[in-house]
Amino acid sequence: MPSKQETLAEPLKATAAAGLPIAGSRATWKHTLRVFSRRKGLLTLMVATLLAGSATGLLVPAVLGAMVDIAGRGEIAGTLLPAAGVLLAAALASAALNSWGSIAMAKLGQHGLAELREEVFSTALAQPSEDLERAGSGDLISRVSHDVEAVNEAIGSILPSFISALFTISLTIVGLGAIDPRFAIAALLGTPIHIFALRSFLRASGPLYRSVRVAESQRGQHLLEAASGVHTVRALGHGSRHLARIARSSLEAIGLVMQTVVIRTRFQGRLNVAELIGLCSILAVGYWLVDNGSVSVGAATAAALFFHRLFGPIGVILMNVDDLQLAGAGLSRLVGVLQGADSPAAHLPKSDDTPLPRSNSARDGVVLTGIDAGYLPGQNILSGLDLHVREGEHLALVGASGAGKTTLARVIAGSLAPTGGTVSWNGAAYGDAEDSPGLGRSAVLISQDIHVFSGTIGHNLRLAAPGASDAVLLEALADAGADWVAALPDGLATCVGGGGLVLTGDRAQHLALVRALLSDAPVLVLDEATAEDGSRSSHLLEQAALCAVHGRTAISVAHRLSQAAQADRILVMEAGTIVDEGTHQELLARDGLYAKLWLAWSGNRTKS
Repeated sequence: MPSKQETLAEPLKATAAAGLPIAGSRATWKHTLRVFSRRKGLLTLMVATLLAGSATGLLVPAVLGAMVDIAGRGEIAGTLLPAAGVLLAAALASAALNSWGSIAMAKLGQHGLAELREEVFSTALAQPSEDLERAGSGDLISRVSHDVEAVNEAIGSILPSFISALFTISLTIVGLGAIDPRFAIAALLGTPIHIFALRSFLRASGPLYRSVRVAESQRGQHLLEAASGVHTVRALGHGSRHLARIARSSLEAIGLVMQTVVIRTRFQGRLNVAELIGLCSILAVGYWLVDNGSVSVGAATAAALFFHRLFGPIGVILMNVDDLQLAGAGLSRLVGVLQGADSPAAHLPKSDDTPLPRSNSARDGVVLTGIDAGYLPGQNILSGLDLHVREGEHLALVGASGAGKTTLARVIAGSLAPTGGTVSWNGAAYGDAEDSPGLGRSAVLISQDIHVFSGTIGHNLRLAAPGASDAVLLEALADAGADWVAALPDGLATCVGGGGLVLTGDRAQHLALVRALLSDAPVLVLDEATAEDGSRSSHLLEQAALCAVHGRTAISVAHRLSQAAQADRILVMEAGTIVDEGTHQELLARDGLYAKLWLAWSGNRTKS
């Protein structure tokens, strides 16, 4: 019969499998050490100061033991005061060194975490969008928020004390052995219980904490889905269904968290037993050694104080294992994004290893050979598709809904990884050489789903041209016919997005097209980027699109056939295949599918 933990974790297995990858322990530690090794000076400083802080801290029980012997010999007046001075100096030095070590650890960790966070973010941006969509936005958001927070807390407050405690325990055992080896043996009598308690805890808590993280990301995904589609949910009357899903995922998360409380409580009880055994052993050995004259009362006192001083470090290590487990689970999920991330080029299988010729002008531009692509495994929308878009050519894709236009456009843009075939740009295989950027870095995709970033209009435009001056931005806006920006009270400095001016759909698309104009990418893919039905600005958007594609290799998914009519070549698609191609006039003369689409479209425009 499955345990309660297995029963609760079972519904999460599908989610974990469907989500972004999770790195194993070895890969996580390997990547973490690689990040830290890049800052060897700071790492050395941290280790040295924490080790010195632990060593000076151990002078305190040694000096106290010496003071007991001084008092026993009646030498209080001459030597007790200097010993008290040494005691105070050791305490102050230990506090200062541990503080400096903690600061060094925090700097080392924060720099490393910042680097890891940037790597995760840039890697996520480079992933094919369908991979992120399949995993769910809640998974990625949970990783870059909750997991980063857990790692950050461990670095800032837990890891310095954990490392200091390790040094203190090691040096304390050495100190006990220096007084008398039998004290060290007595101190270690509780170690088997410590080891048993720790191994039991790690064995139970590791998988459990990973399940907690998965459950939290699943709950976040359900919350995001319900919140983003709240109007649709209400309109369809599905509110109770979504609430039930959220409640179910929340209860799963709560159940797993309660299990962590149970195993932590059991762990703490075992630690108390180990401490009791160790302290009783030290006191018994001390009594015996003092009784037979092997050590002085002061030495026995120092040994007892040494062991008592172990309570704190041992507790820090064993109790912080809990938080470090959480941080480790979060770290493995962050590294998993990097480990499971393939470059877009890796998603493109090559039929052979022979590089495409670079000098053949007939192969210049975008070349697709034998492309298979789709959004679900085993369900391709494109099958065996071949296409050559010449450099500088403006190609339009037309066809009924579901014909495969957007799928083809996304493959060309590099945002959808094909399951078969090859893609090349100017004769070089996708990502074939470092000095010849892959198409994924050479193409800009503008769709009808436009995001306006929080900030000024200038900031939004400089996403495409970071070093552009205001004069360059204003010139691009004028070329694209976006005079409405200059008419705003603050012009380029107008704040838009969250908390700022809310742009209408046509104006947001207008800004996106200006960004495309400013970009130096040689390939531009427009996926219904001017699709604003009934918009008074539709003509301006079309002119801005033409301005953006001028002088580039351009692929347009035409929402209006008037856009297709201005292209150099038109591809007519049906059921994922190219059924016809030619210029606007050539296709009209053939009286095929394009002519029927044109007649239906122009007839509707005449009636309206």
